[in-house]
Amino acid sequence: MRYFLSLSPHLRRTLVGVTAYLIGFAILLWFVCHYYLIPAMTAAKTATPEQKRVLVAHSRLILALLLIVLLTGLVLTFRVGRFFFPRPPRQSKPTVYPDAWTESARRLP
Repeated sequence: MRYFLSLSPHLRRTLVGVTAYLIGFAILLWFVCHYYLIPAMTAAKTATPEQKRVLVAHSRLILALLLIVLLTGLVLTFRVGRFFFPRPPRQSKPTVYPDAWTESARRLP
């Protein structure tokens, strides 16, 4: 814990985002496997060819939705948009170079 707190705030935010993304991905993967893929595999053993085609279509749809959710999570977690849409540069103030003799005379008592 002490090591985590000694990291820079930007690195901490990135690590928290990556950890949350991986945990969310694991939960989503477990949910899809437990509630859809395992029952679909057991049902495919006794299914007719027409029912197998329906199962394949549904599985592809679920896979497409899962990949879209994962890619969206990646974009949100790693903030990839900042590479494609950078912020406008800040306007810097011109450096003021005071005259050395005037400055030294001002500092004399």
